[in-house]
Amino acid sequence: MRLHRLVLTNYRGITHREIEFAEQGVTVVCGANEIGKSSMIEALDLLLESKDRSNKKDVKQVKPTHADVGAEVTAEISTGPYRFVYRKRFHKKCETELQILAPAREQLTGDEAHQRVRGMLDETVDTGLWQAQRVLQAASTSAVDLSGCDALSRALDVAASDAVDGLSAGLSGVEPVLIEKIDAEYARYFTATGRATGEWAAAIAAVKTAEDEVATQAAAVAEVEERVRAHAALSTELEALTARRADAAERLREAQSAAEAVAKLSAEARAAESDAATKAAAEATATAALEERRRLREDVQTRQEALTAAETAAVAATESEATGAEVVKAAEVAAAAAEQELQALDQRVRLARQVVDRLAEAAEAERLTALVGRFDTVQTERATVAAELARITLTDNQFRGIEVAAAAVDRARDQAELTAAAIEFTAETDMELAVGERRITLTAGETWSLSAADAASVALPGILRVDVKPAATAVDTHAKLAAAQAHLTQLLAEAEVADVEQARGLRDRRAELTGRRDQLDATLSGITGADDIDELRARLAALRSDPAPEIDAAAAKSELAAAEQALREAATHAETQRKVVTAAIKQLSERTAAAATARNLVTVARAELTASTERLAALRAEQSDEDAAAVAQVAVEAARVAQQRAAELAAQLAEAGPDAVTAALAAARVDADDVDARHGDTARALRDIEVELAVFGTEGRTGKLDAAKIRREHALAAYARVQRRARAVELLRTVMNRHRDNTRLRYVQPFRTEVERLGRTVFGETFEVEVDSDLCIRNRTLDGRTVPFESLSGGAKEQLGIVARLAVAALVAHEDTVPVVIDDALGFSDPERLARMGAVFDQVGANGQVIVLTCSPERYNAVSGAHRVQLSA
Repeated sequence: MRLHRLVLTNYRGITHREIEFAEQGVTVVCGANEIGKSSMIEALDLLLESKDRSNKKDVKQVKPTHADVGAEVTAEISTGPYRFVYRKRFHKKCETELQILAPAREQLTGDEAHQRVRGMLDETVDTGLWQAQRVLQAASTSAVDLSGCDALSRALDVAASDAVDGLSAGLSGVEPVLIEKIDAEYARYFTATGRATGEWAAAIAAVKTAEDEVATQAAAVAEVEERVRAHAALSTELEALTARRADAAERLREAQSAAEAVAKLSAEARAAESDAATKAAAEATATAALEERRRLREDVQTRQEALTAAETAAVAATESEATGAEVVKAAEVAAAAAEQELQALDQRVRLARQVVDRLAEAAEAERLTALVGRFDTVQTERATVAAELARITLTDNQFRGIEVAAAAVDRARDQAELTAAAIEFTAETDMELAVGERRITLTAGETWSLSAADAASVALPGILRVDVKPAATAVDTHAKLAAAQAHLTQLLAEAEVADVEQARGLRDRRAELTGRRDQLDATLSGITGADDIDELRARLAALRSDPAPEIDAAAAKSELAAAEQALREAATHAETQRKVVTAAIKQLSERTAAAATARNLVTVARAELTASTERLAALRAEQSDEDAAAVAQVAVEAARVAQQRAAELAAQLAEAGPDAVTAALAAARVDADDVDARHGDTARALRDIEVELAVFGTEGRTGKLDAAKIRREHALAAYARVQRRARAVELLRTVMNRHRDNTRLRYVQPFRTEVERLGRTVFGETFEVEVDSDLCIRNRTLDGRTVPFESLSGGAKEQLGIVARLAVAALVAHEDTVPVVIDDALGFSDPERLARMGAVFDQVGANGQVIVLTCSPERYNAVSGAHRVQLSA
């Protein structure tokens, strides 16, 4: 399976994005966090697995929130003999389109397109391998589970069969066919997860259906019996309710009569209470009028006294106001004199400060001279360092290429040593060997060796000749070694260095010079600070062009100090005078306000006295004080009589017990209504049951129950027959799978060999792993120390997980390969491990497709030839 292109439109927060992947090798897709890298894997899964009209939570969550549109996903995929472009739109105007490009062009839409894609994937893709070949952010340090990958099992089976001598002699060649037939027979009765299906599920369903039908018919017969019992009970209840109905009606009539009598007495009591309230209001009015006359008499006397006091206070406030005006005038004269003295002393201070500033400029010129001289010295040294740094032409990319090429030479040399045997010649006496055109002289006991990878002819002149013919594998490995050495030599020549050590020395010297240059840059920045050196030079030149006069600095500073001291004293005195003026003005303002207030109080007191006098005179003109007292006395007596009558009627009403009468009437009415309702409900229920019994009599429910029991017996017999066959094939499959699992133990060695081959590039030549029968890495051995997988660091777990997946990609057959997807991994790895992981990617990427999603692309800089895609928001 190959992923060629992926297009997302209106997917979550992605408006539109189209990415093309390299068909072979490593594709690095980089972008910031939350830009939608992981969403690409999610979108591909939704495209392949969910229908466009799906309401599953996973589909709903990808609907964009910024627009009312549907999310669209398009992918171009190759798998087996097929190559197709597949598109779906979810949520709005749902749509599915499929264009098959090979082996023959087809166009399908809707559910037909969905089913066709599912069929092609089921035919050509190992879904277990597709899921296992992913390294996701949430599980980057978890052990990879490869137990369900059929494609890997097939590849390891082939590898193990090739590796074990004589294994094929013990096999008949029909074992897979037999297991497939057993699985096919097993599939007639069970699903892959062991649940019943086919004939076995049908037999179980038939028994359940028969049992349900028997239960249904038995319930129907029981329903008839229940209706008969209910009819008898309702008939008895209806007779009792008829008798209670008459008793309830009689109690209701008695309660209504008692309630009418209480209502009449209650109306009389309310009338008496209303009359008493009216008389009480008249009493209150008359009493209030009499009290108002008394209050007005007292108020007139009080206001007369207040007017006399206000007039006296107004005279005193006017005299105080005049005195305050004289004080303000005197304070303003003194403040003006203090201000004139302050201005004279300020002029003296300015003149003295100008003299001191000229002396400070001379000191500043001396400081700038020293600073500019130091800057020029450091800048000269930096120019020397920069010149030497410019002469080093070796770049980081060239050095990394040299290191990678040197590592490739080491790996090729190790492979060549593993595949080629060495032939040793040990002389028992002094002799001379002829190797081609060469002559090699050996003394007694001396040894000379020849690699079996080199074609050669070794002869003992006149006695023996040995022709060495290397195997094709050895020739190939030595050719790879020669190519790797030639590539390393070319890179060293391009970098103008003799060997790797000289390149490493140049790189270290460049790093040293770069650090010294950065240090000198920091020193230059520290010398000038936030200032510009050209501005400092200009400032120095300006100071030198206008030298300070010859002045005694001590006398100038002494004069400035004396002038400033006198200025401060004069400022203090002037401020004091200003405060005196302010205080005098404030006091005058307060006295003026007090005088105005006192005059206003006189006016108000006179107006209030006039108003009270006029109000009292008006009341006496309407009615004399003696007549008002007599009216109030009459109103008090009338209110007393009305209140007494209301109390008597209230006592009579309380004695009659109105609440008890009302409660009795309500209870009687509720009881009568309840009995009537129950009587009607019972009569209707009795009629309904009579109708139902008449219908039940025509249905023949007992006969249907007997027929259902007979069908149940037949279903149970069929169930027993199918059960025997299903359990037999289940037992046979279990035994065969157990034997097959035992053979899987031999799969471990090829997988372990490939993991160790790739892992040694990352962890070193002492790297070993232990792999269980489920192809899970259980522990790692490095430098003779063995550590369980779960106890490794996060970085080591992550690296082992990626190495295991790349090993799978290298082992499976070409037609079974799927993309290896790595989502933001290697975040726990140091720079050296990252560089070595890059070499592993280069080894495996040549035979498969690797897709890396990352927010830190620098982690994968060591992957040479990677196709890089930069995502933007």
